[in-house]
Amino acid sequence: MKIPKDKTPFCFTIPFFTLLFIFNSSNLFAQFQRSPLAENLGVTSPPSQPTPQTTDLKRAIQNLSTAFKNAFDQGNAKAVASFWSPEGEYIDANGLRLVGRPAIEKAYETYFKQNKNAKIQIAVDSVRQIGNNLAIEEGRTAVTVPNSAPDLSQYTATYVKSDGKWKMVSVKESSMTVSSAHSGLKDLEWIIGTWVVEDQRLALATTYQWLPGKKFVERTFSANVKGSSKPIGKQIIGMDPLSGHLMSWTFNSDGSHAVGIWTAIDNGWVIESRGVTSNGKITTADNILTKIDNNGCRWQSVNRTVNGVEMPDALEVVSKRK
Repeated sequence: MKIPKDKTPFCFTIPFFTLLFIFNSSNLFAQFQRSPLAENLGVTSPPSQPTPQTTDLKRAIQNLSTAFKNAFDQGNAKAVASFWSPEGEYIDANGLRLVGRPAIEKAYETYFKQNKNAKIQIAVDSVRQIGNNLAIEEGRTAVTVPNSAPDLSQYTATYVKSDGKWKMVSVKESSMTVSSAHSGLKDLEWIIGTWVVEDQRLALATTYQWLPGKKFVERTFSANVKGSSKPIGKQIIGMDPLSGHLMSWTFNSDGSHAVGIWTAIDNGWVIESRGVTSNGKITTADNILTKIDNNGCRWQSVNRTVNGVEMPDALEVVSKRK
């Protein structure tokens, strides 16, 4: 999460956003949950509600990650190092071990001097508590520096609670391997066409098509309930020439919108999505798209929030080519 290693290229790949919007529509989500399609497709049930203790911990760690990002983006080495305990350690992807808050602060000072305007994105994938005063966080980071290739890592952070505050006692970072099979828009060739999820009461349709020049993919999606088709929104997918990332820009019929950046993994993508509802609430989610074969794919949206309030994970859904 923490001190970026030497820069190594990685690629972001394309977003696939429909169900994040659909599951933010309570009526459609509730109807899909009740439909027999979930059972027919072997869709798993939503996870059980977390205990208040678990929810409080996740919120606390997420707040720490947000504060860490703010300190990092400001280039404040002292503030960044303060998230560690006085005797905390950091082990980077190359095996370099730093022990103690002063050593970590000095490393950040050097990094920020050499990498002006560095910015970090943090995705917290899991948080688990062991006893009352120990917690383990796992996640991914993406660090960008102007005129440099982004740096992608995964990390494990161990926290100890002391005097009511969580501090990192150990952070271990490793390189995040990106599937070499993914190299840009051409990876979307298999998804061009129309995909559906349907039963007797609800049908969701998504159509992908190339725009002239094949530099962008246009995606349109609609819902058909009891024979009546309702447009939901439109998405444009392509390379952002400013950042060099593959991104998506989504605009929904209710006035909400979102931006997504996808990271390629074996047989699919992990997506970090950030959006705004029609009434001005901030939404976030980590979405997982897995290719089954050329005629099927799985989708799930997790780690969802609305204005910082945690929402249940969405059902896993299977789409089929029409």
